[in-house]
Amino acid sequence: MQYEELEKKDIIGKLFWYAVPLIIGNIVLLSYDLVDALVISKFVGEIGLAAVSNAGQISSFILLFFYGLCMGASVIISEYYGAKEMVGVKLEVSTVFIAGSIFAISLSSLIAIFSPQVFMLLKLPDVVMQDAVMYLRIACIGLPFVFVYNVFANAMKAMGNSKVPTFFLALSAVLNTIFDLLFVAIFKWGVAGASAATVLAQVISCTITFVYVQIKFEDLRLKRKDLVVKRRLLIRTFKDGMITAIQQAVPPLGRLLIIAKVNTLGVAAIAANGIISRVDSFAILPAQNIGMGIMTYTAQSRGAKRDDLIYDIFKKGFILEMGFAAVIFAILFFFKYDIMVFLSPKDSEEVISLGYSYLHIMAFGYFLVGIVNTLQCFFRGMGNMSLTLYSSLINIVTKVLIVYRFIEVFGFDAVAIGTIVGWVLMNTYGYITYRYYKKHKWKDVYVYPTAEQLKSIGRKP
Repeated sequence: MQYEELEKKDIIGKLFWYAVPLIIGNIVLLSYDLVDALVISKFVGEIGLAAVSNAGQISSFILLFFYGLCMGASVIISEYYGAKEMVGVKLEVSTVFIAGSIFAISLSSLIAIFSPQVFMLLKLPDVVMQDAVMYLRIACIGLPFVFVYNVFANAMKAMGNSKVPTFFLALSAVLNTIFDLLFVAIFKWGVAGASAATVLAQVISCTITFVYVQIKFEDLRLKRKDLVVKRRLLIRTFKDGMITAIQQAVPPLGRLLIIAKVNTLGVAAIAANGIISRVDSFAILPAQNIGMGIMTYTAQSRGAKRDDLIYDIFKKGFILEMGFAAVIFAILFFFKYDIMVFLSPKDSEEVISLGYSYLHIMAFGYFLVGIVNTLQCFFRGMGNMSLTLYSSLINIVTKVLIVYRFIEVFGFDAVAIGTIVGWVLMNTYGYITYRYYKKHKWKDVYVYPTAEQLKSIGRKP
């Protein structure tokens, strides 16, 4: 699979058709969590939903950290791919696969061991604690498999193929739904059954993806002789990937801090927070995945030395972001009550009321999310990972401070207010930085790797 030249007239179409399979795939991915929550909500009740909501946030924190590492690697792969340096592509995949897998297994093991202490820090009520610990410990078994899946999925996306990973995610989601209904609704295994269903689906998805790549993608195929870790690549991957991983992990870390405060409002607030967190995750998908397209094509254009395309990618990506944001706004604003009724336990009027009020405020905020992802992903594609971290820190610190200061005044709505104010400040910082770099010309700020430099990285250990 070779790099295809991108032309200005193709940009919106390329971004759209790159993003659509990713949006579908990530809807499928999030359905893991949603199906767990929905089945638990209907067959176990508020306490089970509260347990899954807390444990799911910790699991998401780890998964997004892993995803960030793989995203950082995908920028490097995109540069190699745009420069037609296929040796570099394979070496980068091998390096992140081996080193990252060791790291993923180690981190997941630590989380499983210390899960009770984690929930104590979150001030989780005792009535919810046992189920939450059980769910998280089982979920940790699947986390390394999710990392391996993301290594190869992000590599395929970096090469412009977002359809194959989407197909395997769809298969995985179907399996997860079947296992959920089997383990929870029929076998009555409760919270443990929901977690086991997710892990089993993750293992199957990872295995099929790995086998498929080894058969069909020659540039990503890892034979025994290819399984090496290149020091220079590892350092660069760690530098770029860790910044992106931390940036990806900052929002869920902020949510964990907010959960600790929301948990003091009672079980209904905990359950409502779990539901709206899942709705938020779905609502931001279009912005995130269009942003992935912006990042990928920007990085490829840099590798191919097509500086003339870079600003057009940014501008047309922004237009696409705003179009999708308008659709998300309409859905959440006009159907917020129906969404809450569908996802809430039966006769949980307080849960429905809290979520309805939150979505009434938040529906307007998703235009800000589109701007955020345009700026952040453009900078990632240009090789500047630091901006995304700094702007995310501004967002989360603002959000946490507002929630902790005003939750007694505004109640659960303080979470929505803090989120929107954080996004406003985040965009302000990103736009100021963008204007500065545009004025000083990108080519004077970033040093593009030459073909010889890429080859030398491939040759040296």
